Amino acid sequence: MRLLSLFVVLGTLGASCLAKDPVTEGGSGGAPGSGGQTSTGVAKGTGGAIGTGGKTGTGGTVGTGGSSAPPAAVDCTDTSTYKNSVSGQYGASTISVDNNSAKSYYMQANWWGSPFNNQTEEVSGLGFSMTNPGNVVTSVTNNPMGFPSIFIGTYGAKRTTGSNLPKQVSALTSVPTIFSTNVDTMGNSNYNATYDVWMTQSSAVVTGSSPGTGGAYLMVWLFKPSDRQPRGTLRGNGSVITGVKGGWDVWYDSTNPPCVSYVSSSKISSLEFDLKYFIQDASDSSYGVTASQYLSIIFAGFEVWGGGDGLKINKFCANVK
Repeated sequence: MRLLSLFVVLGTLGASCLAKDPVTEGGSGGAPGSGGQTSTGVAKGTGGAIGTGGKTGTGGTVGTGGSSAPPAAVDCTDTSTYKNSVSGQYGASTISVDNNSAKSYYMQANWWGSPFNNQTEEVSGLGFSMTNPGNVVTSVTNNPMGFPSIFIGTYGAKRTTGSNLPKQVSALTSVPTIFSTNVDTMGNSNYNATYDVWMTQSSAVVTGSSPGTGGAYLMVWLFKPSDRQPRGTLRGNGSVITGVKGGWDVWYDSTNPPCVSYVSSSKISSLEFDLKYFIQDASDSSYGVTASQYLSIIFAGFEVWGGGDGLKINKFCANVK
């Protein structure tokens, strides 16, 4: 559902920001030093009085060291015991939240591509597992065949409650979120685990298959598959994103709507962080995200080009403030 070959039919949700041909950009280096001035010498000194010595020091106090307390927990405490089996190409289910009756999430199968073959998902709380997929690897290189995911926000008739979305980027104070998966026990090809965050030009409900003109995509990949890559060109390797652990390779495509993808430099299976750090970095770096846009939808799921049996989201939650 991206540009190039990535658009899909109306009603399809969340797809990949994908393309070809990475371009790595190098720094230009710094200017050479100019050196200092040569000294002209000074007059010979006549000597001074002999010192009487100083008082012996008693030493300093022993330091007590720093705090060993762990960082504060991410403020995203949603829990759910909801269970359901989702089948069909566009099967879906609303997920209730046990400790907040005013809030809900939405799980969608969303297999728009071919060859879909009766994939199913078992929803358990704020997560799901993919079971017994019969799909083989898609022949469409640049577009996955589906994006089974959980989201908060509103997309046409598919909507959640209590999400506090849409909210203007300039008004965001924090977006604490958790995305925990089992990808550390799986392979590295033909799928990824990713956030897909939609920014829109206005606060109107998204009705098309993209954020629309004036909007933007922001993705956060837990790893780069061995045989796939994000849309656009590589803008930086191992970039440090303030407030987020690890290094991040940044890919960007300015095609409207633009897409910026932050890809973990080393494979990770989970993140607990403030999504606003990535939003702020994308805005500061002019990667298509602006303060006047609206954060409208937050997806988390698996883009799948083939297979995927056993992939699991242990938990996804997001708390927009």
